[in-house]
Amino acid sequence: MILGVQIWTAQGALSAGALAYKALPNPTAASTYRVASMGSDRLLSYWLAIRLQLHDNQSGKHMRYEQLDYPKLTHWLNQITALNPHSEYPTMLASRVYSQTSDKQNMRLMVDFIQASFTRDPQLHWRRMTEATILAKHKLGDLSLALLLAEQLTTQPLDVVMPQWARDMQFILLGELNEFETGIAIIVAMLESGSLKNADERRFLRVKLLEFQQKLLESQQ
Repeated sequence: MILGVQIWTAQGALSAGALAYKALPNPTAASTYRVASMGSDRLLSYWLAIRLQLHDNQSGKHMRYEQLDYPKLTHWLNQITALNPHSEYPTMLASRVYSQTSDKQNMRLMVDFIQASFTRDPQLHWRRMTEATILAKHKLGDLSLALLLAEQLTTQPLDVVMPQWARDMQFILLGELNEFETGIAIIVAMLESGSLKNADERRFLRVKLLEFQQKLLESQQ
């Protein structure tokens, strides 16, 4: 752990008395951090994540997220994740903290990071994936991306345990957009594909199909 502190110091970590804004340093490779942790990978990963989060506060002031180098920030989040892949903390920082930026390109980096994390471990990161879907729709204004993310939630196998509302994200978005015909086409294709072996999943989709058909009928009256 002492070596981990030395690595941080060598990279130019902030001192409490720093007067000017200091840019985020480059992280060390996760493999180096793992050696430095001396078997305490989990503890070091949390320490690095907290230090990263505290970088926003310098000289007693909270710095604007627009001042952060987001590609470098993403590199930090990736290295911390690689050090402790069983932690949800980096994706929580991406969705709850570093998404609070007005720069859409930087926000997209956070959404992409969450999506990549979800792809690797959907069980661990499904909550952040739902938040990324909302970010894509409401903050990025990218409905195509929001639907893509929501589709990944909807199509997860049932052995990925998540509440039904998370699986409903794609259909909720389609309903908000009044895209009932698209929703019906997707559900019918899924049911007719023969790939859905689970009876509960097929039953759920049939219920959604009837719901969308009813809403479509009502919209045409």
